[in-house]
Amino acid sequence: MNTIVKSTTKKSTRLLQNFVCLYSRKSTLPKKKSYYLIGTTTLLCAGGFTWYESDSQAQHVTLAVKRMSTATKVGISVAIDYKKTQSKKYSSEEEQLNAKSDCHKRCAERVLAGLQKLGGIYVKLGQHVSAMTYILPIEWTTTLSALQDRCDPTSEEDIRKLFLTDFGVPLDQVFEEFDWKPLGVASLAQVHKARLRKEHKNEEDWVAVKFQHPRLDEFCRIDLQTVSFIIGTIKRMFPDFGFEWILQEMQESLPQEMNFEHEAMNSFKLKENFEYEKKHHKTALVVPNVHWAKRRILCMEFIEGARIDDMEFMKEHGIDPSQVSTEITEIFSKMMFLDGFVHCDPHPGNILIRPAKDPKSRFKFDVVLLDHGLYRTLTEQLRTDYAHLWTSLIRGDEEGIRTYSLRVGCRPESHRLFASLLTGREWSTISAASLSTDRDLTEISRISGRAKGFITRIYDILETLPRIVLLLLKTSDLLRGLDETLRQSGDKYMTYALMGRFCAEAVWIDAKQHLIKRIKESPNITASLKLIKSLFKAWWEYQSLEYGLWIYQFQSNTRTKWSLIWHHGITTSSRKSQNLKYIDAAAIVASKD
Repeated sequence: MNTIVKSTTKKSTRLLQNFVCLYSRKSTLPKKKSYYLIGTTTLLCAGGFTWYESDSQAQHVTLAVKRMSTATKVGISVAIDYKKTQSKKYSSEEEQLNAKSDCHKRCAERVLAGLQKLGGIYVKLGQHVSAMTYILPIEWTTTLSALQDRCDPTSEEDIRKLFLTDFGVPLDQVFEEFDWKPLGVASLAQVHKARLRKEHKNEEDWVAVKFQHPRLDEFCRIDLQTVSFIIGTIKRMFPDFGFEWILQEMQESLPQEMNFEHEAMNSFKLKENFEYEKKHHKTALVVPNVHWAKRRILCMEFIEGARIDDMEFMKEHGIDPSQVSTEITEIFSKMMFLDGFVHCDPHPGNILIRPAKDPKSRFKFDVVLLDHGLYRTLTEQLRTDYAHLWTSLIRGDEEGIRTYSLRVGCRPESHRLFASLLTGREWSTISAASLSTDRDLTEISRISGRAKGFITRIYDILETLPRIVLLLLKTSDLLRGLDETLRQSGDKYMTYALMGRFCAEAVWIDAKQHLIKRIKESPNITASLKLIKSLFKAWWEYQSLEYGLWIYQFQSNTRTKWSLIWHHGITTSSRKSQNLKYIDAAAIVASKD
C-alpha cells in the first residue's frame, strides 16, 4: 500500500511539474504532446480523487497522517514554550513563578484544544493527566478537567453501522425504541437509552446501551505510536521529564477497556464479591445488571441517578453527603484491602447517587458504580502489604512506612515522599498521625510538585513503581478528592478510621492464616505457645480497632442526633434521625469515583 502511494505521488508530481511548465511562457512542448499531457494529468487527478473516495485504506492513511501531524505539532509547540520560559532570566523569584504559571496555562489550553480535536485515546490520556493532582500544577489539572464527560458523540449513521457489523442484525430489529440523544459521551464510548423488543427482553423494560466509538479500532495503534514519539521527543529536550509510565499504563489498560466483554466479566465479579453484603442489606452499592455484551457493544440495566458530586440533588432528596462518603470509603476499602479486586477509575462521572430502591435497605441512598473496564487484581502479597502500609500511614509509624513502601515497590529512602504522594499530605502531617486534619492551600501547593527540586524526585518514584501501584495511587487520589467534596462539613476522621478498620481486618486475616500454618508445622510446644500468643496479639489489635471504631461511630451519631434536637426540636429530630444510618461493626466490612 505504502509503495503504491509513493510511486503514484512521484509520477503525479512529475506530471504536475510539466503541466505547470505547459502554461508558462517557457513551454517548448509540441502541441500534440501538450494535449496528451493535459489529458493524462486530468485523468490521473480524477482517478486519484476517485481512488481516495472509494478506497477506505487511502482515507485511513490520510486521516492517520493528519492526526499524527496535529498531535506532533501540539507536543513540539508545548516543548518549545517551556524551553523558552525556562531559558529566560527573571528579575525576581515572583516574576519567574508567574511566568511559569502563565506557561503552564498556555500549554494546558493548547493541549486541551488538540486533545478535543483528536478525540479517542487522546481524550483518555488527558483525563488520566487531569486526575494527577498529586503531581501536576493546578493550571494543568483544572484546564484538562474539562475533558471529563465532555466528548464529541458518534453519529447515528456510524452507530447503526457498528451495530450491524458487531451484532449481525439492524439495530431496529433489537430495539423497539431508541433515544438518539446520548445519556453520556466519554472518550472511548457513549451510552444511549433504549427499549428492547419483546423477544429480546429479560426483566427490565428500558436498558442502557454502550457503544464504543468506531474510530478507536482504526486509529488506536497509530495514536499510541504518535504519543510514544511525542513523549520520546520531549524526553530528549527535557531529560528530567518522567511521564513515560503514562504511555506504558495506557498500552496495558486500553485493550481491556476497549473490550466490553471484559467489562461485563468485571461487573459480574464485583457483584459476586458484594453478594453477602447485598443479601444482608449491609451495602448501598448497586452494579447495573448486564443483559449481553459484544466486544464493542454492551447492553445493561438502565438506572437513573445524579452524579456523586451533585450536592443539590442530595439536598433535594434528604441524602447526607458525609454518609455517602462513608459508604464509598467502605466499598473501596473492601475492594482494596479484603478482595484485592479494584475499580481503578472512580471519578465522579462513573458513580451515580439515587434514593434507595430497596425498602429493606439500611441506607437512604444507592451508590451506583459504572464503567467496569479498568480493574486490577492484587496478589495476596501486595494486598496485605498495601494494608500494612496504610495501617502504618494512619498511625504515623515511619518504620512500618519504610518497610512496606519497599515491599510494594518504592525505592529505598524514598518512603517519605511516596507516603506524601499516596496520602496527599506532607510528611510532618503523616508522622504526627494527623491525616484526618484539613489540608490548607499551602500544603496542597507543596504536594502538587511545585516546590523546587520536588518534581524530579517524584518522577523517579513514578518511573520505578509497579504499574498496578501507580493505578492504586491514582485511585486513592480520586477517592480523596471525592471525600473532600462530600465531607465539606462532615467528620473527616471517619474516612481514615474506616480505612484503618479494613486494613486491620486484612492484616488480622493474613496473620491468622500465617500463624495457624506455623503452629501446625511446629513440633515444639514452647514455640507453639509463642505463636499462639502472637496470634492472640494480632486478634486483639484487630478487635481493639473494631471496638474503638464502633464506640466512635456511636458517639458521632449521638452527637448528630442531639444537634438535631437542639436545632429542630424533639419531633422533627426524631424524623430526621431515622435517616441516620447506624453503621455497626459488621457493616463496615461491606461497601464502596
